[in-house]
Amino acid sequence: MASRSHVDVNERRLRPIYDCLDNGNNKKAVQEADKVLKKQKDLQCAKILKALALLRLGRHDDSSNLLDEVHAQHPVDEATLQAMCICYRETYKLEAIVDMYENAHKLKPDNEEILSALFMAYVRMGNYKKQQQTAMSLHRLQPQKNPYYFWAIMSIVMQSHTDKRLAATMFLPLADRMTKKYVEEGKINAEAEVQLYLIILELMGKYEETLNLLKGPLGEKLTSELLYQETCEAELYTKLERWPEANAAYKRLIKEYPDHWINWQNYISSCIKLESTDWTPLENDDSYSEVHYTSDMALTFIQEILTWQADNRLLRGPYLARLELIKVLRQTGSNKSISVSALPLMIEYYELFGDKFCCVEDLTIFTDLLSEEEGKQLIDTLSETLDMCKTSDITFASNVKQMQRHVTICKLKRHLGIFHQQPIEQRLVLTKEFLSRHQHGLDFGKDLLATDVQFSDSYLLLAVHLLVDIWEETEDTKYLWQGIVQLEKGMKKSISNFQIKVLLMRLYCIMGVYGPCHTLYESLEVKHIMNDTLGHTIFNHIGRLGHFMAACATYGSMLKFFAVNHKETAEYLIASYKYGSFNKINEFVKFRNRLQNSIQYISAQVESMLLDMGMETSKHQKTELMVSYMALAPDKERTPYEDLCDNRDLSLMRAWACPVKVSMQIIFDLCNIKEAEEYSFKEEKAWIQVRDLSLRILGACVILGQHSVGNINNRNGVDHEKVRPMNEVLEDLIKQFKDHLTNIQDFSKPYKVNSKDDEQEEKLKSCVPNILEGLLSKHRCSLVQSDNDKKCVNPKVLENLVFLTETLSHVVILTGVCHRILKPLKSSFNKKSKKKKDAAPVAMPSIFENYNHHLTSLETVAKDLHQAVLDIDPVFLSIDLSNLSLTEPLTVDEEDAAIEKDMWKKVEKSYQVSAWEVTEFLHNKMQYLNDLKL
Repeated sequence: MASRSHVDVNERRLRPIYDCLDNGNNKKAVQEADKVLKKQKDLQCAKILKALALLRLGRHDDSSNLLDEVHAQHPVDEATLQAMCICYRETYKLEAIVDMYENAHKLKPDNEEILSALFMAYVRMGNYKKQQQTAMSLHRLQPQKNPYYFWAIMSIVMQSHTDKRLAATMFLPLADRMTKKYVEEGKINAEAEVQLYLIILELMGKYEETLNLLKGPLGEKLTSELLYQETCEAELYTKLERWPEANAAYKRLIKEYPDHWINWQNYISSCIKLESTDWTPLENDDSYSEVHYTSDMALTFIQEILTWQADNRLLRGPYLARLELIKVLRQTGSNKSISVSALPLMIEYYELFGDKFCCVEDLTIFTDLLSEEEGKQLIDTLSETLDMCKTSDITFASNVKQMQRHVTICKLKRHLGIFHQQPIEQRLVLTKEFLSRHQHGLDFGKDLLATDVQFSDSYLLLAVHLLVDIWEETEDTKYLWQGIVQLEKGMKKSISNFQIKVLLMRLYCIMGVYGPCHTLYESLEVKHIMNDTLGHTIFNHIGRLGHFMAACATYGSMLKFFAVNHKETAEYLIASYKYGSFNKINEFVKFRNRLQNSIQYISAQVESMLLDMGMETSKHQKTELMVSYMALAPDKERTPYEDLCDNRDLSLMRAWACPVKVSMQIIFDLCNIKEAEEYSFKEEKAWIQVRDLSLRILGACVILGQHSVGNINNRNGVDHEKVRPMNEVLEDLIKQFKDHLTNIQDFSKPYKVNSKDDEQEEKLKSCVPNILEGLLSKHRCSLVQSDNDKKCVNPKVLENLVFLTETLSHVVILTGVCHRILKPLKSSFNKKSKKKKDAAPVAMPSIFENYNHHLTSLETVAKDLHQAVLDIDPVFLSIDLSNLSLTEPLTVDEEDAAIEKDMWKKVEKSYQVSAWEVTEFLHNKMQYLNDLKL
């Protein structure tokens, strides 16, 4: 009783600290903790709560000291352990959580709460073997509680995913025996336990046993999801290639949900499989009476569903199923034919669903079923159904549905390549028509909320995509500027349309203007996983367009997302074990691994380090500190390139482009999305490998420079015995880099110097500065150029100068390494020369003179590059881009003129920021060079 009273006193004293932490008043929490510690200086929980408050105040060292102090005392109090767990989770010290609970378990081996928390600590670490052992300890402690036993089984299943060889011979058979034991003893109580048994049997390929389980009494426990048992049965019949049963199962599912598209696809697939093998049921065998084994029977069934639903809500699935049947028959090369063709079915579908946004997305999947002539016939027939298409004059829609039907026809025209066949003049007329239709359609959306998309926005997007097509053919940038003006205008009326914003960002980036893109990207409200899937829309453009400060912020926020995600996924796994969602555990692990190997994540890491190495270093000593701080291990790959995952959503922006003419400059359309994604992914991997190898080579050079002057103690945090000699690492990296450049010739042709010089010291004297001078003279030009008496903005000049600036930065770092090596040698040589006063003067080795010549040449290049960047700064040149007539207005409209003027202000501001940040970057490097004189 006295002990309980003591606990109550502690809880009462600690309550104010908990309240302050819950309210976010961390400073007050520290004060309250100090009050408690004055009365009870050894109260562990108070110390940990104070450590937590200090951590949230940013006082990491003070917090860590308190944590270490209490950790060393091996606490067993539940409240203290929970508070410590929160601290370690926030600092992502997962190993410390494990160690803490292991110590507590040794002191209290029979405590179920501690043992359960230890299991969850192993879950965070992904230590499946320890999970299994801990779960079995819990089972022995509480044998009547099934969940602990099945935690152990699930841990064995997870081990099977990490070792495919042992999975079939040891892990899965063990999990099967353990589960079967409980099945035979009748101890299976929960649905989650049945689901786990299904997972094990499917992983072992025991589909017949799985099917028997579903049909047995245990299958009746699967009640949480609607039709879960029936869907599983249908999938198992498909895996077993028992097509008659699969067909009947999917037929029953379709009758329950006629609009379920995957069930329709599987039903049709099973029909074609049966038809291709000439399967027929035996006479007088009623067990297969439900099976449809010919394409005609499938068509009849679809018609029955259509007749049945005539009196119910109109569903798209059955109508699309007929087109899917024709498509599958063609794809399989079947010589069977059915009584309907694609053209009338598509016309009927348009009549029913033409006023829906989904109509064009549905029909474009099947347009390859039509010949070129049938495609034109489809458009002609659909146009005849609309009065506004029957006259040569522009007739506007009288309501939203009529307008949407016209939009569907226009998108189909573009997809079928009809617009692409028209001459440029006709397409420009069509563009103006779409813009006028968009303007008229805004009247229908006057009462829409700000979060709603305007009904006529599709007209605007079609118009801009036409302008982009014309730009690609003519390379006249005025069409892009016209598109930007129209998108800016449209965004004022439809501020929530992400398609407008994404396309606008892309066009700005093509023109070398990043400034407005950051605001546009933020307005998309990209959160959580969208950082990975949509981050590519601006990620690759920030650094190359010279907005280094924005790049630092973007890389930081993206890396923070990936770090937070790794923490949160661990908590999802814990929740899955707690609540028995065993089928989700492997999904969460795969999700976490997919994000850890994301191309965006690796790219953000590499680009962030390269940028920091350039921006944050004005002396070589700072570069050495930066390399040490980054804990670079040049001999280790960040992530094997073959394991990288492409999580980018490249179908985000729809252009409804013709399959034979895909817009490479903007984005690949859905028609060729697979090929496009594969090509783009290879290209991204190739570029990341270039950047990663560049970073590792720079790091290896800096570390080598430190080691060369006797600073052997600095091993960048790596154990001395395990470190390869850095010169060997560097040679290996350079070989990898050369091999990689050879392998990626298909993607780009690197700049090559025509002259070769076999003398190593002459190379140091001439090649590097000459290359930089050559590149600068090649790419140095004005921001505004005259072409055939027309002025236009040169969008490539900024990107080229930024790349040159970064190249100079890398050369400066390598020069710093040379200085690090040569300076002690020169000092030593001078000392020896002074000692020999009477002897004849000894000539200095030529390496010192060549180095000085190299340094002088670099300083000259840096100054020339600095001036070249100033030459593209509109403010420095006193240029007003809005007064240079760099584009022609599409419409004579005061609003368009005002928006265009505002656009040029944004463009000027963006170029100004780029020029300013690049010149500051160059100032940094020039200061770096000044410090490298011998």
